[in-house]
Amino acid sequence: MRALACILATGVVLGAAGCAGPPSAADRSYRGVVASPSVTPGASPDPSTTAVPGPPGLGTPLAAWLEKPRRFGVTLWGSSSCPAVPTRIEATARDRVTISFEQAGDKACTADLAPMTHEFTVPTGADTVPLTLILVDGQGMTMHTFVLE
Repeated sequence: MRALACILATGVVLGAAGCAGPPSAADRSYRGVVASPSVTPGASPDPSTTAVPGPPGLGTPLAAWLEKPRRFGVTLWGSSSCPAVPTRIEATARDRVTISFEQAGDKACTADLAPMTHEFTVPTGADTVPLTLILVDGQGMTMHTFVLE
């Protein structure tokens, strides 16, 4: 009986690990949109214009400083059951960081559109502002490029 319980427990642990997807290179990940100063209302120097940009559209990827120049966040949109997972982050120049993403899970994914935010610490070797972020897929193809001022 004990042996059967151990086998079942091992199967549950291995089964759950198989659905977890690749390990994340992010410091923290959560559902929702990155808090961005660029979408925060602000005062305009000219009363006839507005300094308040419109909110990003549904599905628009975002990037913003969280603690300039040390930490930043990236929001991508996709299936809530199979979000893109950052698997590698590296400084490719003093002003450039590349982040590789892969899809989570090998199961059927829901056909919804949900935001997933990943927070990162700027890697050693990237130490200038503006900082260019290049997001690539598992095959190394560029998906998005951002410049954080």
